Amino acid sequence: MLPHNPILGHLGVVGMLMADLPRDVHGDYLMVLIQENWRDLFDKKYEKCPPAVYLDLWPVSPPMLLALDPAMAAQFTQDINVEKSAAQGNFLKPLTSNLDLASSHGAAWKKLRRRMNPGFSALSIRQRLPALMEEVEVFRDILLSKAGKDKSWGPVFTLERPVTMLTLDFIGRFTLDLRLHEQTSPLTPVSEAMLDTLPWLAIHIHIGNVLTLFNPWRRYKLWRNRRVMDAYLEPLLEDRARFVAEKQPGTGNALVDTLFQAISSEATETAPIDPAATLAYVVAETKHTLFAGHETTAFSLAWLFQTLARHPTILAKMCAEHDDVLGTDPTVAAARLREAPHLLGQLPYTTAVIKESLRINTNVGTLRAGSPGFALYGPPGSGYEGVAFPTEQCVIWDGNFAMHHNPALWPRPKEYIPERWLTTDPNDPLHPVRNAYRPFELGPRNCIGQHLAMTEMTMVLALVVRMFEVEEAWEEWDAQRGVSPTKKKDMVWGERMYQVSKHGPPHVKDGMPVHVRLRQW
Repeated sequence: MLPHNPILGHLGVVGMLMADLPRDVHGDYLMVLIQENWRDLFDKKYEKCPPAVYLDLWPVSPPMLLALDPAMAAQFTQDINVEKSAAQGNFLKPLTSNLDLASSHGAAWKKLRRRMNPGFSALSIRQRLPALMEEVEVFRDILLSKAGKDKSWGPVFTLERPVTMLTLDFIGRFTLDLRLHEQTSPLTPVSEAMLDTLPWLAIHIHIGNVLTLFNPWRRYKLWRNRRVMDAYLEPLLEDRARFVAEKQPGTGNALVDTLFQAISSEATETAPIDPAATLAYVVAETKHTLFAGHETTAFSLAWLFQTLARHPTILAKMCAEHDDVLGTDPTVAAARLREAPHLLGQLPYTTAVIKESLRINTNVGTLRAGSPGFALYGPPGSGYEGVAFPTEQCVIWDGNFAMHHNPALWPRPKEYIPERWLTTDPNDPLHPVRNAYRPFELGPRNCIGQHLAMTEMTMVLALVVRMFEVEEAWEEWDAQRGVSPTKKKDMVWGERMYQVSKHGPPHVKDGMPVHVRLRQW
């Protein structure tokens, strides 16, 4: 355990570790700081960083048990599928009434996962590629409109907004088989209400947010936004359910079609379909999918563009792969993929680039519920072999961001090395350690949409990076806001670009200000 104060618990240690970081930094940096500073934090008798660390952060959160070792994390995500923490349900309840897959447990979770799996299968996603590509083409055209003339840089803008609108259109098309046009039109009521809901959601109730949580305005906003979302979705889904039942042409491929088909197949004479319950469930699952399918992917896309701008050699290798597989004319790449969607799966270097970006710029980790009698045990080679770490009354936190930056697991962990994902030799030092790569979590409750997210990011890179340069523009951004060049700027690890805390999953600092121009080779 970290040095503990009988009154402040570990808040003093956490404050010391985070003291030099900006106030808006995301809390996930804490796990990396504990890992990097373990020699100063723990008793000198220990020779290795503990595989798990207790955190007493009351009243900010319940007691936490942070796993910093892949074998330790596997014990509660893979060896035993420990239920999600109640915090997960607390966060989603105002949005989904906890009818969704992520909020469910036990037999109910297994049933809902079986319903969802076919919709997220590789075959189902491949069948949807031509339609989904239309949304990426809109994003490409938006970048074109923001590029300067005669191959000059265009005006500065924040990249987070267009990539968020792209991911909303993409997941809306996948889920509902409906073009939301969020990229080119005013927000639809469902997206506007959902985005307005997210800042009001909270993972933990603590002294810092208790007044906000019981604020009548918050309650009204959540109530109103849910009514708006449901009023938009319910008639659409009622029509979709009828079309699926009638097997009308054009239905069967959307995610909601898969759900209605699965529910229909579950019906028996003694347990017929309850139309009201079915509609309530599909509405909730749709809202959760729209939420989960846009925020984290938008975050990951922003970091991809930042990384590629800073690594021209890696960018050139990836573009050469696109030339070989999709043809040397980037303007016809979309047409090529429509003719042969399987080519998207023949871009191993591009996949490696995305995986390495997800490793370095990890988004979220899982929170699981500790219980009486359940303990984690120090794995072999950890220096804590067989030591029990009881989990009772703790939230078990998978420290994937820290593990992804651990030099004992990843040689040169802060370097961007896509070749880690191309080596097949287990003796190669770059070969990933078993269970150490966890951006989508591992085990039965891994991210059901991970293949869709990888497909979306691959498609964006395939259609965009050979046509445009997207570069950070912090100086222009400062000038636009009237910030003096000599004023001290918020930085993490020497970078203006870092992960900020913003209603749950991390976002990019200031939305990532950039400018764009047509690519010049």
